[in-house]
Amino acid sequence: MAQKLSSIGRLAAGVAHEVNNPLTGVLTCGHLLLQRDDLDDEAREMLTVIVDATERVRRIVKGLLDFSRQTSLRIEPGDLHQVVLETLPLVENQAAVKGIQLHYEPGRDLPLVPMDVQHLKSVLLNLLLNALDATDAGGTITVSTRVALSMSREGTHRLGAELRVKDTGCGVPSENLEKIFEPFFSTKEVGKGTGLGLAVAYGIVSRHGGLIRVQSQVGQGTEFTIWLPLEEARPSG
Repeated sequence: MAQKLSSIGRLAAGVAHEVNNPLTGVLTCGHLLLQRDDLDDEAREMLTVIVDATERVRRIVKGLLDFSRQTSLRIEPGDLHQVVLETLPLVENQAAVKGIQLHYEPGRDLPLVPMDVQHLKSVLLNLLLNALDATDAGGTITVSTRVALSMSREGTHRLGAELRVKDTGCGVPSENLEKIFEPFFSTKEVGKGTGLGLAVAYGIVSRHGGLIRVQSQVGQGTEFTIWLPLEEARPSG
């Protein structure tokens, strides 16, 4: 899996860099044209569509760069509890509108964890948004943290911190679980997602020296578990 993602990452980085420069030019020209006073309503409307679509492509390019490890990590001791408390409010309104209950079960005596706080927030936000998409009214999403042992890639036990996001949603078919962290794989409708969110999350967690896994059953929900080591990992970018 890691070797496959590394090869795709190198390809993604090349594509992203080639696309980024002309994309910036198109977007700059579009914004400048929108500032003109002599545009009729039809032209302004069509230009707005162009700018909005270009912005979406730029977000996809950023996702490619994130996935290909072209963004650097700033690792420092961070409070995982605070990460959760500052991220949950970002989805509270959406959960309320859908009639979904959000729960947080904080772990006791959770130590500081070496992390890039902003990147970890983006990972948690992505997991929460996916859970909201998969869960119907009356369902629940539970976030929890705790200290936990995990198996490292070298087969030795290490102490770390776990962050879990569990929903009571539709679940993921077993045949899709092996593909869920692959770039551009998505079960959402065309235009509803880039298929990069979980691939980027996988890359960010891996660069922290951590692990991410998923358990799911159709009709019963999905649980993502992120494990982060308590000792500092060397980021690869």
